[in-house]
Amino acid sequence: MIKLRLKFSKHGPIRFLGHLDVMRYVQKAIRRAEIDIKYSEGYSPHQILSFAQPLSVGATTDGDYMDMTVLSCSSPESVMESLNSAMNEGIEILAIQELPEKSVNAMTSVAAAEYIISFRENKEPSFDLLHEFTEFMKQNEILATKKTKNGEKQIDIKPLIYKWEILEDKSVHVLLSAGSSSNLKASLLIESLFAFANEEMQEFAAKFHRLETYLEGEDEGGHYVQPMIPDMLNELSFAADKNLTQGKIYV
Repeated sequence: MIKLRLKFSKHGPIRFLGHLDVMRYVQKAIRRAEIDIKYSEGYSPHQILSFAQPLSVGATTDGDYMDMTVLSCSSPESVMESLNSAMNEGIEILAIQELPEKSVNAMTSVAAAEYIISFRENKEPSFDLLHEFTEFMKQNEILATKKTKNGEKQIDIKPLIYKWEILEDKSVHVLLSAGSSSNLKASLLIESLFAFANEEMQEFAAKFHRLETYLEGEDEGGHYVQPMIPDMLNELSFAADKNLTQGKIYV
């Protein structure tokens, strides 16, 4: 058996599919590609797949991941080629990596996610993004209301914002905490920024694009996050900084 991690992008109309529909789409593509994937045991066997972090409906990505276990293949690259040939336009496998047998699956490994948040034409904020975001981050705490399964609760999101910058095209580039224990949605961040600036954000004003998804680790330098496949980085990513070793960002 071989455990594989696949990095994929999602663009175009398929971005409006929900997470469960994307899972079904990938499962069908795996069957069409005749990949020798491992199935669960029992009365209702299913493909053993683990997706790193569900993406909000309507968002695009160049940095999402899934793990799968195959019983046999000529090479990891052959799995990527076969799967891409069976995909319709919209989802593309960008990279693939063989994992150690006892590695933790993608879903439980996620620690951070990186986004570019831009604004649709005629729906841009009227305030100066750089000035307001700078003042926004100067607060001792940034309280926001987060919806949970048990209702709503107020949380301090400032510790969950690891890195940020305003790009030349007036979009917001951020690295946020993600995963099961402390997850900050990019939409909640931008809503909180508009509230701080005393401006009502227009409906569907923001566009969300995920650049990369990160794992966490610990070494002599401290606690860090690192892209799930460090060798395949988008040039816009914080982790692509030439001063970083394997994309490690200490947080």
